[in-house]
Amino acid sequence: MVKELNDCKGQLSLDVLVALTIFMVTFIFILQYIPSIFVVQRSDISLTANAYRIASLLSESPGYWTNGSCNGTDWENHWKSDDVTIRVGLSDGNPCELSIKKILNFSELYNYRGYDYIANMFGVKNYNISIQYLDSNSSNPIYSYYNGKPLLLIGLPVPKYGDVLRFERIVYFKNASVVYDITTSQKGVNRTKLFNVTTPSTFLFVVTNTSVWGSGYGSWIQIKVSRKGWGGPKILRIPSKGTLSPGIYSVSNLPSGLLNLTIVSHNLAGYLIYSPVGEYVAGRIAAKLVVCVW
Repeated sequence: MVKELNDCKGQLSLDVLVALTIFMVTFIFILQYIPSIFVVQRSDISLTANAYRIASLLSESPGYWTNGSCNGTDWENHWKSDDVTIRVGLSDGNPCELSIKKILNFSELYNYRGYDYIANMFGVKNYNISIQYLDSNSSNPIYSYYNGKPLLLIGLPVPKYGDVLRFERIVYFKNASVVYDITTSQKGVNRTKLFNVTTPSTFLFVVTNTSVWGSGYGSWIQIKVSRKGWGGPKILRIPSKGTLSPGIYSVSNLPSGLLNLTIVSHNLAGYLIYSPVGEYVAGRIAAKLVVCVW
């Protein structure tokens, strides 16, 4: 029996229906996913630019202040005035050479004006700005100290997860170290120095001459540590055995925290370079400025 033409009906097979369904689901998923990819990229680019910009402004510029009729770069002397507009910079005149005075005033400004004031100044929402030792990292931050407190540590705690951009800038400081004479000037009498220090700190002994009383006495340096009072047990002798030779000796294995140090020098000439804010590198005290934004 032959069917008439007008009795035929259009039909789709099951395979075609399954294929169309898979195609539509995949197509909708891609439409929703692609915009999110570009949003993340734009966010990363923006955060990177912000972190770099803040680090550059702080480390390369001395900053400025203005009240409309007068202006200058010594903002650290004017920021407390209500009619003054400032932009913070930490440079002491040369790029990456930071001023301790400007850094301390930056911390004071943050405590006085608040978190949002600094955020608006640099055009960011979430930030953390600090000065850390060169071997510091995100999992083990080692902050530079000054008078028993972090030299610079402002902003929110850095989250462990999420989109956080971290930018580091190597910096050095002007007049950030103290030099103490450890020369034993009187024959047969040791030279003793007492220090209140917060570690980590830089202790660099520069010995220019030994056996100033004669070779029969030997030459050495001893360090005693106590957290209460003076004296305490001897924890280090330079050298550990025998007699000292002229040279430069760095001490980096002291306990962390607030310490009372007794340093005794014997039969030598030289000096001690001490700094709590950084490490001694190529004749300068260096650290790193760390800017995190998210």
